[in-house]
Amino acid sequence: MLDRRHFIKSSLALGLAGAAPMMAHAAEGFTVTDLKGREVHFAKQPQKIVVANYISNFLMIGGEASIPKITALPLDGWDVTRYAEQRRFTEAFPELNKIPSIGGYHDNILDTEKILALKPDAILVGIAQYNDNQHRLQILQSKGVAVVVLDYHAMTLENHCRSTEILGRLLGRESIAQAQIERYTSIRKTIEERLAKLPESAKHRRVYVECGNEGISTYGNSYNNTVLWGGLLKQVQAQNIAAEMKTPYGALSREFVVSSNPQTIIIAGSIWQNAAQNDQMHMGMMVDEKDAQTRLKRFTTRPLWSRLEAVQKGEVYGVDHGSLRSMMDYVYSMYLAQILYPETFKDFDVEAEIQTFFKTYLPKVDASGTYILKLAK
Repeated sequence: MLDRRHFIKSSLALGLAGAAPMMAHAAEGFTVTDLKGREVHFAKQPQKIVVANYISNFLMIGGEASIPKITALPLDGWDVTRYAEQRRFTEAFPELNKIPSIGGYHDNILDTEKILALKPDAILVGIAQYNDNQHRLQILQSKGVAVVVLDYHAMTLENHCRSTEILGRLLGRESIAQAQIERYTSIRKTIEERLAKLPESAKHRRVYVECGNEGISTYGNSYNNTVLWGGLLKQVQAQNIAAEMKTPYGALSREFVVSSNPQTIIIAGSIWQNAAQNDQMHMGMMVDEKDAQTRLKRFTTRPLWSRLEAVQKGEVYGVDHGSLRSMMDYVYSMYLAQILYPETFKDFDVEAEIQTFFKTYLPKVDASGTYILKLAK
């Protein structure tokens, strides 16, 4: 069985409870190289930070003690796009409700005037935000605001680890960041080594992943091999039917999905507040397993899906879409590997890994819910 004892023991030994005190740093400055290859210099540890992206990673590394450093967040639509995350995080940390909003949670629009009025030391953005806000960010830099680009979207080991290392340095929580990097790297290495021993004939299973936010009647986004679930499928050497899609994400047609005849279907869920609430896929925090099973079953009743090998053989699964783009998402590499190669990865305890991660890094957050699911017979 995969040994989780070292993960738990070493994490707790480092004092990784969310309320652990910040580490002290010397007065001299430091430089970080962000995910656009830009060198960003800090004369001292930043104390006022606009977290324009990746709030979950910020809290996973900084813990409760980092919240006073958050000067602003993109809170517009947080409850609509990530309802359960917003509820559980603000229940655990009510002070998040008092933080000003400087944009939308799920778009790249940043309110430059609001940000400048708050006089932050730094702003953390994702790559898409950086690309879409060149002029705005130049204005912020000219006023002394350090712009740091992170990336957890590409789902690469390098970008996840580099981004986490940067957050650890900015927050004075290097030991916490390193512990997460070591676990992430260890799991990825284990998967890679085991897959290398398998014959090619055992790999390349045809897989279709769909974001179930649009419900049953409308096909939601799938992902090519450069982003999110597509990046994870590439890691586990699956044959993602959307791998060659020209855009990073987009909906596949019913005809294409049916003609591709996937052997495994994975519906990614969350709780979105939209027109498809009645039959969208629910997964993640706050989600009851019975509700998730009912919703997953409905997806298999789509026209022509009874013909698909995945449906006929019961190879239909649910996963939590909201957990991606964080240092916890290695658990989905574990789960995909277990789905596709059940004997090779039968020792993986994905549910326990998820709960251990939350208890170690965000113990105040109620992480109960349904994160992974196989369609019941």
